[in-house]
Amino acid sequence: MELRGKRAVVIGFGKSGQAATRLLLVKGAEVIVSDSKRKEELPPSLVSSMEVLGVTFETGRHNPQTLEKADLVVVSPGVSPQVYLQAVKKGIPVLGELELAFRFLSPEERENLIAITGTNGKTTTTAMISELLKLAGFRTFTGGNYGIPLSEYVLSKAKVDKIVLEVSSFQLETIESFTPKIGVLLNITPDHLDRYSSMEEYAYYKYRLFHGQRESDLAILPKSEPFLERFEALIGGKTLFFGEVGDEDISAYVEGDSVVLRLEREEAYSLSSFRLLGLHNRLNLAAALLAGRLAGASPSACERLISEFVGFPHRLEYVGTFGGVTFINDSKATNVDATVQALRGLPCPIILILGGRHKGGSYAPLRELIKERVKTLILMGEARFIIWEELKDLVETYLVEDLPEALSVAFKVSLPGDLVLLSPACASFDQFRDYQERGEVFKELVFKYAPKFYHSSKEERLYH
Repeated sequence: MELRGKRAVVIGFGKSGQAATRLLLVKGAEVIVSDSKRKEELPPSLVSSMEVLGVTFETGRHNPQTLEKADLVVVSPGVSPQVYLQAVKKGIPVLGELELAFRFLSPEERENLIAITGTNGKTTTTAMISELLKLAGFRTFTGGNYGIPLSEYVLSKAKVDKIVLEVSSFQLETIESFTPKIGVLLNITPDHLDRYSSMEEYAYYKYRLFHGQRESDLAILPKSEPFLERFEALIGGKTLFFGEVGDEDISAYVEGDSVVLRLEREEAYSLSSFRLLGLHNRLNLAAALLAGRLAGASPSACERLISEFVGFPHRLEYVGTFGGVTFINDSKATNVDATVQALRGLPCPIILILGGRHKGGSYAPLRELIKERVKTLILMGEARFIIWEELKDLVETYLVEDLPEALSVAFKVSLPGDLVLLSPACASFDQFRDYQERGEVFKELVFKYAPKFYHSSKEERLYH
């Protein structure tokens, strides 16, 4: 791809936009950055250093005339298509940062690229595959939507054996030639319906992961994926399935306390030392082991991964047990299906904290699990009244303003043997910067107040 002397407009100056800007500069392009934020809201030292290198900044809005004069538009993930619609109409190439970087990978690097997408579990599964390959002795770059943009890898000129990328639906909107040697789709459940017009549109972008694959490439999907029949024609590679049961056409499945792989021969891996909670994490592991083995990892590396992988904060993270009451931080559960999986994988009775900013979609899939497994429901944040309309009259329910108030209620209604679960099924942006901050605040509040509260006697607590 020849960029020297071309006029490139980068829309959005977040992590991906910054990496794309640097790559475009190195390749000789004239770069204009367009960001809806005011200039003073952008990192000042970074803006200054880019301006010294000749980058022009257009801030506060996206000017259609700027896009119309571009030779190339590079879009950051999450930017609304309406922003660059005029460029598309004029036939100006519009790429995402992922696509831009992919075009500068060597044929060998492309042959060793693994990409993972799905509504839930992307980051954990990406990390598991990456760690598995490292345990097997492969030099591995891990990035994409998780961690480091692919453009940074291209700029580094590093040489690795494997590239493992987490890929979001937003990134898949703006790919053309991007194709993984091994593509993994974990699941598709309602999410981002504030952006997409339907579940079918959302699923279409997830399946674009496979659209350019050749017959020698591999597509790993869940056996029960509901959109497979609709979008199977998009899959160019060989399809392999993972799931909960061992049907003849399934290549990886969870059976009791084991994951079984069907490769040249059957391989069974004990999960007795696997630390992550929930069936969904076992299914993610099955997909990760399958992808890793197909990429060259050894059985012994698989066994080490199972015993050594500790997961990430804010994903069914054990916080502590106080007065016999266990606290779990699942702040990363920003959609309903993530909370469904949490409820399925944890012991009851559960005191469930839901709420935050509504992302569209229904909370009805939680109803049966709440009736079966939840003792008390605590609804917080902007979405509490929306959730209340769908889940009222199931169990004892409280509506509160914020997380501190939610925990205060949880302390008061809990008894030894209960489990307090923060699994919001909502975005965090009503009261927090992101789900990480929400999870950290939850942990801080638990560590600060739970020891004091549960130190009191049961009789005192009844009148607290």
